[in-house]
Amino acid sequence: MYKINNPQFMPSHFKLFILFLLCIGCSKSDSTDPITERSSYLVSNASSVGKWKLTSLKSGTTNLALTATQAVYTKRYTTDNKFSDTDGLTGTWSMPTADQLVEVFTNFSSGVSVTQVYKINSVTATQLNLTYTVNGTEITAIYTATL
Repeated sequence: MYKINNPQFMPSHFKLFILFLLCIGCSKSDSTDPITERSSYLVSNASSVGKWKLTSLKSGTTNLALTATQAVYTKRYTTDNKFSDTDGLTGTWSMPTADQLVEVFTNFSSGVSVTQVYKINSVTATQLNLTYTVNGTEITAIYTATL
């Protein structure tokens, strides 16, 4: 057994103590702000261009068949907070919270500015799942990353 005043005791334990401090001091946190993470998926998904193709619609709990137009519908979100879709809409987008996507665009027929708010259920590099309300009915739209 080593005694504290033993010259061999201090150097070996001192080295372990320094190693312990280095390990604690060098540990890093990889936590990313959820808004930043979700925004990055929105604009740079698996297709690398922020383009999303509508693949599924649900009204409440009922799956809806996509119309021919809906089956080819896409949206694109860019890093400068602009968006466009295949219906010809263009506007701006923001993400005030990690679970909210807001689009602002001008209505074609009336010229009135429209704000569309979506609940982000999930967004990954390959899938975007949004919910919004139309005339009191909850609609869920699922998009897949596309070229």
